[in-house]
Amino acid sequence: MSTTSVSNYWKTPTTTAADTTSTTGTSSLDFNDFVELLATELRYQDPQDPVSSTEYVAQLAQFGTLDKLNTIGNSVDAYQAYGLIGKSVTYATTDAAGAAASATGTVDSVSIKSGTAYLNIGSMQITLSSVSQVAEASS
Repeated sequence: MSTTSVSNYWKTPTTTAADTTSTTGTSSLDFNDFVELLATELRYQDPQDPVSSTEYVAQLAQFGTLDKLNTIGNSVDAYQAYGLIGKSVTYATTDAAGAAASATGTVDSVSIKSGTAYLNIGSMQITLSSVSQVAEASS
Protein backbone atom coordinates (compact mmCIF):
# COMPACT_ATOMS: atom_id res chain seq x y z
CA MET A 1 0.00 0.00 0.00
CA SER A 2 1.40 3.37 -0.92
CA THR A 3 0.74 6.48 1.12
CA THR A 4 0.79 10.09 0.11
CA SER A 5 2.38 12.65 2.38
CA VAL A 6 0.20 15.45 3.67
CA SER A 7 2.21 18.06 1.75
CA ASN A 8 1.24 16.42 -1.56
CA TYR A 9 -2.43 17.26 -0.99
CA TRP A 10 -1.81 20.86 -1.96
CA LYS A 11 -1.33 19.59 -5.50
CA THR A 12 -3.60 17.30 -7.50
CA PRO A 13 -2.26 13.72 -7.17
CA THR A 14 -2.42 11.22 -10.00
CA THR A 15 -1.73 7.51 -9.68
CA THR A 16 0.54 5.70 -12.16
CA ALA A 17 0.61 2.01 -13.01
CA ALA A 18 3.32 1.47 -10.39
CA ASP A 19 0.97 3.01 -7.76
CA THR A 20 3.27 5.92 -7.08
CA THR A 21 2.14 9.50 -6.69
CA SER A 22 3.08 12.35 -8.98
CA THR A 23 1.67 15.84 -8.96
CA THR A 24 0.53 18.35 -11.51
CA GLY A 25 0.90 22.11 -11.24
CA THR A 26 -2.68 22.76 -10.16
CA SER A 27 -3.62 23.48 -6.59
CA SER A 28 -7.32 22.71 -6.48
CA LEU A 29 -8.87 20.66 -3.71
CA ASP A 30 -12.43 19.49 -3.36
CA PHE A 31 -14.34 18.39 -0.28
CA ASN A 32 -13.35 14.73 -0.77
CA ASP A 33 -9.66 15.72 -0.75
CA PHE A 34 -10.24 17.61 2.50
CA VAL A 35 -11.92 14.60 4.14
CA GLU A 36 -9.11 12.31 2.99
CA LEU A 37 -6.54 14.75 4.36
CA LEU A 38 -8.43 14.94 7.65
CA ALA A 39 -8.55 11.13 7.90
CA THR A 40 -4.80 10.96 7.23
CA GLU A 41 -4.12 13.54 9.94
CA LEU A 42 -6.26 11.59 12.42
CA ARG A 43 -4.56 8.30 11.53
CA TYR A 44 -1.05 9.65 12.12
CA GLN A 45 -1.60 12.06 15.00
CA ASP A 46 0.35 11.59 18.20
CA PRO A 47 -1.88 9.83 20.77
CA GLN A 48 0.02 11.61 23.55
CA ASP A 49 -0.80 15.02 22.01
CA PRO A 50 -4.06 14.78 20.03
CA VAL A 51 -5.33 17.70 18.00
CA SER A 52 -8.49 19.29 19.43
CA SER A 53 -11.75 18.92 17.54
CA THR A 54 -12.12 22.72 17.40
CA GLU A 55 -9.00 22.86 15.20
CA TYR A 56 -10.65 20.46 12.73
CA VAL A 57 -13.84 22.53 12.71
CA ALA A 58 -11.75 25.66 12.05
CA GLN A 59 -9.95 23.90 9.18
CA LEU A 60 -13.29 22.84 7.67
CA ALA A 61 -14.60 26.42 7.92
CA GLN A 62 -11.43 27.76 6.28
CA PHE A 63 -11.72 25.19 3.50
CA GLY A 64 -15.34 26.15 2.89
CA THR A 65 -14.42 29.84 2.76
CA LEU A 66 -11.55 29.17 0.36
CA ASP A 67 -13.83 27.14 -1.90
CA LYS A 68 -16.43 29.93 -2.00
CA LEU A 69 -13.76 32.57 -2.71
CA ASN A 70 -12.48 30.44 -5.58
CA THR A 71 -16.02 30.21 -6.96
CA ILE A 72 -16.47 33.98 -6.66
CA GLY A 73 -13.14 34.57 -8.42
CA ASN A 74 -14.16 32.31 -11.29
CA SER A 75 -17.50 34.13 -11.56
CA VAL A 76 -15.77 37.52 -11.71
CA ASP A 77 -13.44 36.26 -14.45
CA ALA A 78 -16.40 34.93 -16.43
CA TYR A 79 -18.25 38.24 -16.02
CA GLN A 80 -15.19 40.15 -17.27
CA ALA A 81 -14.79 37.74 -20.19
CA TYR A 82 -18.42 38.12 -21.28
CA GLY A 83 -17.92 41.89 -21.20
CA LEU A 84 -15.20 41.53 -23.86
CA ILE A 85 -17.44 39.94 -26.51
CA GLY A 86 -17.30 42.15 -29.61
CA LYS A 87 -14.24 44.05 -28.36
CA SER A 88 -10.81 44.09 -29.98
CA VAL A 89 -8.15 42.62 -27.67
CA THR A 90 -4.38 42.37 -27.86
CA TYR A 91 -3.08 39.20 -26.22
CA ALA A 92 0.15 37.32 -25.61
CA THR A 93 0.77 34.27 -27.76
CA THR A 94 3.65 32.31 -29.29
CA ASP A 95 4.65 32.33 -32.94
CA ALA A 96 5.46 29.27 -35.08
CA ALA A 97 9.06 29.29 -33.81
CA GLY A 98 7.88 29.26 -30.18
CA ALA A 99 8.89 32.86 -29.46
CA ALA A 100 6.68 35.19 -27.44
CA ALA A 101 4.53 37.42 -29.62
CA SER A 102 1.33 39.42 -29.43
CA ALA A 103 -1.74 39.30 -31.62
CA THR A 104 -4.94 41.30 -31.93
CA GLY A 105 -8.43 40.04 -32.68
CA THR A 106 -12.10 40.51 -31.93
CA VAL A 107 -13.64 38.33 -29.23
CA ASP A 108 -16.34 36.21 -30.86
CA SER A 109 -17.56 34.32 -27.78
CA VAL A 110 -16.57 32.98 -24.37
CA SER A 111 -16.14 29.36 -23.25
CA ILE A 112 -15.99 28.19 -19.65
CA LYS A 113 -13.98 24.99 -19.06
CA SER A 114 -13.29 23.67 -15.55
CA GLY A 115 -14.14 27.06 -14.10
CA THR A 116 -11.71 28.96 -16.35
CA ALA A 117 -13.00 31.51 -18.85
CA TYR A 118 -11.55 31.39 -22.38
CA LEU A 119 -11.99 34.08 -25.01
CA ASN A 120 -12.74 32.66 -28.46
CA ILE A 121 -11.01 34.70 -31.17
CA GLY A 122 -11.38 32.99 -34.52
CA SER A 123 -10.09 29.45 -33.94
CA MET A 124 -7.98 30.54 -30.93
CA GLN A 125 -8.96 30.13 -27.28
CA ILE A 126 -7.05 32.44 -24.96
CA THR A 127 -7.22 33.02 -21.23
CA LEU A 128 -8.29 36.31 -19.78
CA SER A 129 -4.88 36.68 -18.11
CA SER A 130 -3.10 36.80 -21.50
CA VAL A 131 -5.01 39.94 -22.58
CA SER A 132 -2.86 43.08 -22.44
CA GLN A 133 -5.10 45.64 -24.17
CA VAL A 134 -8.82 46.10 -24.88
CA ALA A 135 -10.37 48.48 -27.40
CA GLU A 136 -13.66 48.93 -29.18
CA ALA A 137 -13.76 46.80 -32.34
CA SER A 138 -13.32 48.78 -35.54
CA SER A 139 -16.39 48.84 -37.75
